[in-house]
Amino acid sequence: MGMGQGMSSSDNHLLNDVSKAIIGEVHAYNFYQKLAELATNAQDRQVILKIQQDEAKHYHWFTMILRRMGGQQPQIPAGELPKEFKEGVKTAIRNELEAAAFYQDIASRATTHHTQMHFMHASHDEQRHASWFQYMLMNV
Repeated sequence: MGMGQGMSSSDNHLLNDVSKAIIGEVHAYNFYQKLAELATNAQDRQVILKIQQDEAKHYHWFTMILRRMGGQQPQIPAGELPKEFKEGVKTAIRNELEAAAFYQDIASRATTHHTQMHFMHASHDEQRHASWFQYMLMNV
């Protein structure tokens, strides 16, 4: 849908950001699959897999929002995967905090209450994930 078909540039910007959020969730999901394999104990592994479930939930929410906005499912390029546990946890903390800020920004520009609530909820999830990873990092 081009600019001439009733979509403002702010709508277009929001649509692009929702697409970016979907790609980010797929990357996070895959990253945590690998990070869970690298985990040295069962407790960390379970926490990572719980976080991974949240990312799948966000993916479903954002996909639904994108569809409601009339957007096309984005192509997902390959994302980076962790090679080593501690470094992977540090990357996860950075990514979770960036995602939390990004989702708050999207929520502030959302045109429907539904979109706003889902992105705010996801932002809070990501902040919680970051603190779980920070705790994990202290015990590596």
